[in-house]
Amino acid sequence: MPTHTPTDEELKNQVIQQALAGNTAGAQQTASEIGDRRYLRDAWQMMLFVESERGNVQAVKNTILACPDQTLLASHFYLELPQLFIKAGDQSGAIEIAKAMGNAGVLPLIGIAAHLVQDGDVAGAHDALAHIEDEDLRAMILRKVIAYQPTIQRLDGLNLAEDQAVEDDSLAA
Repeated sequence: MPTHTPTDEELKNQVIQQALAGNTAGAQQTASEIGDRRYLRDAWQMMLFVESERGNVQAVKNTILACPDQTLLASHFYLELPQLFIKAGDQSGAIEIAKAMGNAGVLPLIGIAAHLVQDGDVAGAHDALAHIEDEDLRAMILRKVIAYQPTIQRLDGLNLAEDQAVEDDSLAA
């Protein structure tokens, strides 16, 4: 009796089911059996998406590092992944994920720094940028951060003055 050899699409669907069930090792093993790069890409991206939805930084990092070809993960979602964690308030997790991304993580690290500067956390921005290996790029971005910092402080001062004026108006009424 012949046995059914699963198609790459069936294997991809099995990977997704395993990932959703929390069987990461099984999902990765099943993915290794996929030959068609399109289905393999879908499988790895879905594993990464499932782990990110769980909010588990270590599982996201492990998935990134376990992927046999980082180009399989390349997508807008992949590049936005650290931003999801920084917006959720997990600065160290966002940085860890961006670092695990290797060269693809440079742009997300710059995005993390920009987000932190906008929040007034210049020290955090410096910490994020410290993980960029290219010294010239890091220095250029740091100069931009330092130049941007007084603008933020002026805006904060302006907002504070506006808030005070609104408060004074309401007390006068």
